[in-house]
Amino acid sequence: MLSARNIAALGFMTFAMYLGAGNLIFPPFLGYQAGDHFLSGMTGFLLTGVGLPALALVIVAWIKGADNLTAALPKPLATSFWVTLFIVIGPAFVIPRTITVAYQFSFAPFIGDSGLIPFSIVFCVVAIMFSLYPGKLVDTLGKWLTPVLLAILAVMAIFAVMYPAGYVEQATGAYATGAMAEGLTQGYMTMDALGSIGFGWIIFKAIEGMGVKCPKAIAKYTFIAAIMYASAMVLVYLALAYIGVTSTNLGTQFSNGGEILTAFTNYHFGVFGTMVLGSVLVLACLTTAIGVTTAGSEFYSRSFSRITYVRSVWATMILSGLVANLGLDQLLAITLPVVVALHPIAIALLLVAPLRKQLSQTAILVVMATALVFGSMDAVHILGAMPAALNNMLLVHLPLYSYFAGWVVPTLFMLVAGIVVNRIMGANTEPQAVTQ
Repeated sequence: MLSARNIAALGFMTFAMYLGAGNLIFPPFLGYQAGDHFLSGMTGFLLTGVGLPALALVIVAWIKGADNLTAALPKPLATSFWVTLFIVIGPAFVIPRTITVAYQFSFAPFIGDSGLIPFSIVFCVVAIMFSLYPGKLVDTLGKWLTPVLLAILAVMAIFAVMYPAGYVEQATGAYATGAMAEGLTQGYMTMDALGSIGFGWIIFKAIEGMGVKCPKAIAKYTFIAAIMYASAMVLVYLALAYIGVTSTNLGTQFSNGGEILTAFTNYHFGVFGTMVLGSVLVLACLTTAIGVTTAGSEFYSRSFSRITYVRSVWATMILSGLVANLGLDQLLAITLPVVVALHPIAIALLLVAPLRKQLSQTAILVVMATALVFGSMDAVHILGAMPAALNNMLLVHLPLYSYFAGWVVPTLFMLVAGIVVNRIMGANTEPQAVTQ
């Protein structure tokens, strides 16, 4: 049994790994656009932006480990999925973005772009030092970094509620006519479900490091961590969105949530506010980078005999630092479609894993192929590269395509069809009773 303190630390660690810079920047902009439709917009956003990742963690706990997600796939396909996932959420996309965003909101306002290289070096070294001791990750994130991060966010939330920087205006854009649907779409587009799959490796390892070895107990504590993460994230998202809702006195036009947070902290705290905001974002980016690096390195060291955990940590952060300084924009253009296409595959795996005993391997592969094909179409749609005639046809005939989730209905159809066919085939192959 874990103590209440250790359970709290585990929950804080889980929350910290999810709370990246994007999670801080987006809610204020949602609130700014949603205006008087704030509650319905945030309801939709929280369902997919928090509910979906939390559900993913619950499923990971249910099947007793993230590695069991791909247990029904042929080993080459399973390995390819995990390698692609950890490259995308590691040095090819997420970690370089955490470095550049952390710098943009901490030192860039004072010294411009000239300090990105030394900042990247320091950031990567700090992340490496924390990541090299995965057994102490709960202490690092859950008992130190996260409480500091939450304390700063709490101060910002209190000022937002007690001293709002404006009044609530009317909703704009898509939020004016369909706030909840737009919130659902934007929450889905955070793609934090990918993080749940990767972080499942760390959470199970952290619980085992606390001395818990029973699979059922590990699953139970993972479920508790998911509930704690979801509860804390909902409060943070609501507070940040409220900053955006009441931002009318901060400026006339904002193009992103980062600008809103910068204006908010300057409004209440002056130059010190800019430093506070920078501290929040650096901590948020650092915790995410540590979590992703640890998860990927844990996978590589367990899956490939020639790759050690330590070498993987160093390689991941060195590559991330190089990408952040040399070619992030170009790489993001390449990897964004991969991220978008990978997300439906990951969710399809989450759906299939608990049901794999009711599906043949052929049916599982068909479900995954369907998610890949239609997920790729959504990726092309998001990039605005879909041919006009085909795009118009899909808007009319493919459910949820306009919300960049056209893969959902075909994938669910194939999943249900696979279960039905498997049951029919099983019934037909049952031995007949012998009559005398």
